[in-house]
Amino acid sequence: MSTSTPTRRRVEFYAASPRLARAYRAAARQNRSLARFAEMHELGHATAAQKIARHGDKVEMVVLSHVDEDRLMLTDERAEPVVSGAFHILFTEPATHPDQVAQWMRTTKIRSENRLHVVRVENLESPQVSQLLGRICFALGRKGTPGNIIDAYLAGDSLYVRGPGHRMLHVPVNSIRALGGQPRSVLRNFQIDPDGSFVHWPDLDVHLGWNQFLQAVDPEELRKAQQRSEGYNKRYGAAIRKLREEARLSQSMIEGLTERQLRRIEQGESRATRAALGTLAKAHGLAVNDYMDRLSKAMK
Repeated sequence: MSTSTPTRRRVEFYAASPRLARAYRAAARQNRSLARFAEMHELGHATAAQKIARHGDKVEMVVLSHVDEDRLMLTDERAEPVVSGAFHILFTEPATHPDQVAQWMRTTKIRSENRLHVVRVENLESPQVSQLLGRICFALGRKGTPGNIIDAYLAGDSLYVRGPGHRMLHVPVNSIRALGGQPRSVLRNFQIDPDGSFVHWPDLDVHLGWNQFLQAVDPEELRKAQQRSEGYNKRYGAAIRKLREEARLSQSMIEGLTERQLRRIEQGESRATRAALGTLAKAHGLAVNDYMDRLSKAMK
């Protein structure tokens, strides 16, 4: 697989069983981000610890497990260098009883919300899994990228949103004006953008990003996050403008973006979403990943 670019942390996935390894390979065939910016290993292989030593702090480790499979693999001392420092995705099925999840946690001693994310899926090789792993790549494998969402689900009166640094936000639905008072059938019907830029409720025509959720639970932290990301957005926007001018493309020549949209992106007033980057890459005659590589070099 391809090596990572200097501005990306590589994501190393570790499958706790052959079935999960097959599921990862199926996901990588569907999602090019996995093939380019991540790598998969089977947790039982003895080379796991060596991989960690070689990559050091340049990688983010994610272990993929299933509640129905041998959880003792995660307690094997040979896997400890990976397991102890990794973020864990635990797959369950619709019929999985909560006691099974509790037993998995007791056996593995992995209970912290910041280390464990439980996902219910019917089919490990479904697009749902491919999209989730892709969003993990965007949220954990990109240095300086503000606010990519990994996953979200509705439970009780709150929306649980997993984002940067695998942090989980507990967002009361009524704290967001656009969602307050809506029936549960509408609240449950949402989609997550492929690169995790926002959560979309089609019935309400509402798009909410990480910063909107953060504002609902901690306005002061949002202010600090915006201050940190403002400089990055300006540098990224300047790089977009530099490549466009080098290619002798005017703002009006970028089909799919209005001049106002592109101007806001280039001035750092608006974030360049994955869709916008795809549009810009096409205008430059490049694949999205190649275009992003050039942006990374232009920012140095």
